[in-house]
Amino acid sequence: MKRFKNQILFSSLVSLLLLSSCTEVIDIELNEAERRYVVEGAVVEGTDSAYVLLTKTTSFFDTTSPETENDAQVYLTMPDGSEVQLPYVADGKYVAHGLSLSNASNYSIRVEVDDQTFTAQDYMMPAVVLDSLEYEFDEGLFGGEDGYNIFLNFMDQPGKNFYRVIYTVDGELQNTADDIMVFDDNLNDGVLIRIPIFTYSFAAGDSVDIELQSLSPELYEFYQTFASVASEDAGSPFAAAPANPVSNVEGGALGVFGAYTSSKKSIVIPE
Repeated sequence: MKRFKNQILFSSLVSLLLLSSCTEVIDIELNEAERRYVVEGAVVEGTDSAYVLLTKTTSFFDTTSPETENDAQVYLTMPDGSEVQLPYVADGKYVAHGLSLSNASNYSIRVEVDDQTFTAQDYMMPAVVLDSLEYEFDEGLFGGEDGYNIFLNFMDQPGKNFYRVIYTVDGELQNTADDIMVFDDNLNDGVLIRIPIFTYSFAAGDSVDIELQSLSPELYEFYQTFASVASEDAGSPFAAAPANPVSNVEGGALGVFGAYTSSKKSIVIPE
């Protein structure tokens, strides 16, 4: 069964991308850009937690894990204006629990480190209910292998909406650059949407968990540009060259902060 993947891996939010190998060595002189902070944060409806990972950018040629920052002050501003500090946990991670999170609300973070202040905000969209999942056999054409497509069915709400699909297969999160799937309702506003997971070919016996996320326009733009940068095998998406995803973090850092809502369903393809 063919799996549509490449060698690029990234973490639950953003993360380091690896350089692809090649058979011919080409000597290209590249400038080393100044290292910058990377802020990766999220709040998710249905949880009681906020999460921020703080790292630094790596060199274009550096395939090691990014350096983490463990001495920052990180704050989350709630919709009512109250502020919650996220304590440091480990490995650049700052986490706060026991929060009451709700959609149709604005959330923002503030990160203070090395006499610098970085801020980001995002609007948590109302969740769109994932009504059902279906599978269909797809006979391979032009030498391709046979497989199964999984379709998501849900009712789009009137107005402009943006979506992201996350999925696991037999408990394994599919998180390569090729697995990034985002789309909008430009041609399907306010109607029933039936869309396949076009980034993966499934096999008989696969147990699949699917999450449909509702995104703000800013998050949608980030994931679109992230996928574009990653597809070029250009090293870390927050490396010095050749380009970076569109970030909603202000103050000179790279990264993204998202307020997410989602709907989940599971399906098993019979053997």
